Amino acid sequence: MATGTFAHLPPDIQQIAHLDADARIAHIRAERWIQHAAAERLLGYLQEACDQPPRERMENLLLLGESGMGKTMLIRKFERQNAVRFDEVAGVQRRPVVVMLMAPQPTEAEFFNRVLEALDAPSAGYWAGGGQLRTSAIRLLREVGARVLVIDEINSVLAGTPRQQRLFLQLLRFLSNNLRLALVGAGVPEARHALLSDAQLRSRFTDIELPAWTPGEDLRDFVTRLVWSLPLRQPSPVDSAKLRAMLATRSGGVTLGICKAVERAAVAAIRNGRERIELASFEDPEIWRGVAAPGRATRARRPPEGSRA
Repeated sequence: MATGTFAHLPPDIQQIAHLDADARIAHIRAERWIQHAAAERLLGYLQEACDQPPRERMENLLLLGESGMGKTMLIRKFERQNAVRFDEVAGVQRRPVVVMLMAPQPTEAEFFNRVLEALDAPSAGYWAGGGQLRTSAIRLLREVGARVLVIDEINSVLAGTPRQQRLFLQLLRFLSNNLRLALVGAGVPEARHALLSDAQLRSRFTDIELPAWTPGEDLRDFVTRLVWSLPLRQPSPVDSAKLRAMLATRSGGVTLGICKAVERAAVAAIRNGRERIELASFEDPEIWRGVAAPGRATRARRPPEGSRA
């Protein structure tokens, strides 16, 4: 067992740094939340949507980002931040934020089945009949005190026929108006097209975006915090403009690719006994295996007109 204090690491990671190699590698490979400046800004926008008072015209958000940018982890963090204790008096688990996964087909029955699954409703998958599903889902959303309904992978609406898309958008308007809750749609940038055909919905949604990383201060903050989460026993000199440029370029600016490269470098550092990562750590081609998709653009997507991200 190691005997150092590992003062370069946060207190909770210092404890893990004392463990053996296998345990530390398991920690590196486990999914975990990395708090950083860009995420804090987006969480602030989501919290604003949650905190708005119920009204006829709720302000809704469309969270956009390419696959692998971390949208799902962000909304799960948002959900955890708003979790509340079980209401002993009412006998209900309040759920201010409800996160659902959009069904592959944008039909009313499939949509409300997914809502009921998100609410852990018993036998949700066996219920039939659009009217019954709608009534049950709306009743439960009211009972749990839902203030925000997050629809992950909302771009799946584009898989429907034009008629299905139109009916689904009408359904979203109905939910927002009837329950006076905020809607957050999360998906790839093409999800924006799902709302373009409905002027009323389009005017009620504000785009916020997880753009591809560029070698700036936001990436510096993210990489620093990511490395702090790794139980390496030596300080890692990663505050390097050249390293940030390499990470942004070779990963295509995608969060998942950056995390894979850094985590693989950390695992290699434990196995080879160096116990730190640095620019030279990323010269190994194995670090980049499967990270960058062929032809992926490496510059950040420009925020759309009126976007707050």
